[in-house]
Amino acid sequence: MERVRFYSTTDLSCGWNLKKSEYIITDYDLRNREAKDINDIIELYNIKKFFDSETYLQEWTPDIVVKFNKIIKETFGIVPRFIKSIDDDNFISIYNEIDFDYEEDFWELINNFKAYENISEQKFIELMSSSKVSLYDLLKHKHVTAHFGGIIKDYMVDKSCSSAELLLDYYELNHTDPLYLPKELSNRDKEAIISDYIDCDEPNLNYLRLITNIQSNKDKLELSPKILLKSKRKAEEIENYLFEENTGLKIETAVVFSKSQEEAVTLRIENQSTTATYSSNWIKENVEYATLLNNFIYLFEYVDSQMRCNLVNKNSEMGVFEQHLVTRSQNAYSKGFAFEKKDILSLLQLTGYYNQLFDAGIRLEEAIEWFFWEYLSTEFGANNFRVTLPSSSSTFLEKCTNIMPALEAVLKQFILYVEEGHIDFELLDIRSEHLIYRNIPSLVNKKYVYGVGEEFNTATFLLFSDQSGLRYFHKTKTSYNNFLKLMNNVELKLNDVPERNLPKINWLIEHKYIEISEDEIIVFHNKDLILLLYDLYMNDVAVYWKYPTNMRLILDNLQSKNVVEFGNSLFSRPEQAYFNYILNKSQFNNGLDLRNKYSHTQPTFGEDVMIHNQNYYIFLRMFILAVIKINDDFCTAAELRNLRVN
Repeated sequence: MERVRFYSTTDLSCGWNLKKSEYIITDYDLRNREAKDINDIIELYNIKKFFDSETYLQEWTPDIVVKFNKIIKETFGIVPRFIKSIDDDNFISIYNEIDFDYEEDFWELINNFKAYENISEQKFIELMSSSKVSLYDLLKHKHVTAHFGGIIKDYMVDKSCSSAELLLDYYELNHTDPLYLPKELSNRDKEAIISDYIDCDEPNLNYLRLITNIQSNKDKLELSPKILLKSKRKAEEIENYLFEENTGLKIETAVVFSKSQEEAVTLRIENQSTTATYSSNWIKENVEYATLLNNFIYLFEYVDSQMRCNLVNKNSEMGVFEQHLVTRSQNAYSKGFAFEKKDILSLLQLTGYYNQLFDAGIRLEEAIEWFFWEYLSTEFGANNFRVTLPSSSSTFLEKCTNIMPALEAVLKQFILYVEEGHIDFELLDIRSEHLIYRNIPSLVNKKYVYGVGEEFNTATFLLFSDQSGLRYFHKTKTSYNNFLKLMNNVELKLNDVPERNLPKINWLIEHKYIEISEDEIIVFHNKDLILLLYDLYMNDVAVYWKYPTNMRLILDNLQSKNVVEFGNSLFSRPEQAYFNYILNKSQFNNGLDLRNKYSHTQPTFGEDVMIHNQNYYIFLRMFILAVIKINDDFCTAAELRNLRVN
């Protein structure tokens, strides 16, 4: 028979568990029952949790609630008496009687009523050696862990193949429950556990990838470079074995430069195949530097109409499996399937385009130099920007080594220009602070908009997520992508909404996202508001000054209600994260760290030239994105000045 279990006040099982609790309270005289079964004791403990949290059935009247509370209060004394009676004589036999779902509650009771003081170390060792104990459930309880810390430490070291995954879950994955590791477990013990795990017969490939990217920390997991390399090689060994027959999903991405195509660009997408075709003749007939750079906006779509980088990972482009079921470190940059496709396509575009221009006697680096040396001065009066990119005679290794200092130099010049209104190279030479992308300011105030807080998260989830439960129209038994799509396709009335979804609809009404029309149809309270929220949901950021005045007023109102916040920086937060992922490991432990690869650990000439070739195009891609963002910043600032003048 299923027993009562308290999970949380918002859990969907509350109704069933409360009904079961009512049956137990009313059909049994709890005060006269003998406390012989540990599961009865734990069940009563769970029932009391409902009453302690004041979670009741709607049909219970105040008198019934008072009556039930009184019975629970009078009865609960049997719980501590039973738990405190646990000692060496009955500890293991009682533990063996526990229902599977009640193990965590058992340790919680042992912890709360200090029953661990009645249990000897020998008896605890006997229980641990039975291999029935869930270490995860045990370590949730501080006092039990502290009391038996030495034994638990020895157990974890001995059972490294299971305890290693617990350590990785605790330190690297997002976890909600706090765990209390024994103080006896040293950093050396943790490293030994991880090392032994790598040598296990069947280590989990996902966990090996986690280990490979761990950033060593003496307060968490301190792993030597040898252990990281050992994990990397083990992961590669397993990957080669798993994929030796080329199993998996076939993805094709092709970029073609055609001499016969008249259109500047055509795009064909079929299943998992993407082919982008560009007109070689059109490109070679439009070789002004400004056009060559604009092609990354309008042909290759590195950015969207708001000049937001399209190449970043977006939560809206990730499926439920990618977001929640893939084993990923909480310190890692999230990369979904869509991100990987965009990454491949953008590099193919840049590589092919670079070679097309080179064949026509044009170096893309010269267009970038022109932007800083001439364009900014001519268009905006921003003088003295200087940059020198790698020469055509440089090897790709030399290009990779020289391009990052050039990028960082122009970004530091931009910072100085924003702060001082001009570039003083003597002052720039004195300033030696490290370049941090989130700290690069903007010429524009209130540039970016970010959704924040519980109301934003709830509203966007209910309106736009395919997991909100509001996308199904029961009258026609039709599913839509989300509630927004449903609203745009059908006339939905309140009586069309299933009872279980009414609290969600009422929340949206209460917060003025939807309303009931005179025809009793559910409609949006303000369509522009919904469009703004949808943009934020899909892109994780919006650009304030790209909207008309009426929509900016909506954003101001949302900011006053703490639903959104503004930011003033050259790069948006998603773009900052993207730059950090590509160039360093300051934010993410799975970053490509390309800047440091060429700054601190000078690669040798013996390395594969193709690697340096590809890395150079990655660097060049980041440079081009910086050019686009700087240009947009100057353009927006100029537009705002003109508005104020007029």
